[in-house]
Amino acid sequence: MMIVSTLLMQFRTWLWVKPAIVSGVKKDSELAQLCSISNPNRIYYLRQEVANTSINVLAKAVTMVLDLEMSIKRGVEGKDLLPIILSISRLFKLT
Repeated sequence: MMIVSTLLMQFRTWLWVKPAIVSGVKKDSELAQLCSISNPNRIYYLRQEVANTSINVLAKAVTMVLDLEMSIKRGVEGKDLLPIILSISRLFKLT
């Protein structure tokens, strides 16, 4: 659950940053404030991380990670979680 929670937090951060960049926010400090990121220096790296990824792919990834989290909470066996994990990884091989 800790790994899934960390993944979800990262994907959500990317999903906040990417639309802000697309909408034209230029200043790192403004972007950090808008996305609730405490360290404005982190924006430099976040810009690079989302540069080649679309908003739709990030939204799908967040949805899939949420599905993964719900499956774990429902007690789905590990072997049944593998297809969800693989589909998340395939999203980023296509971009």
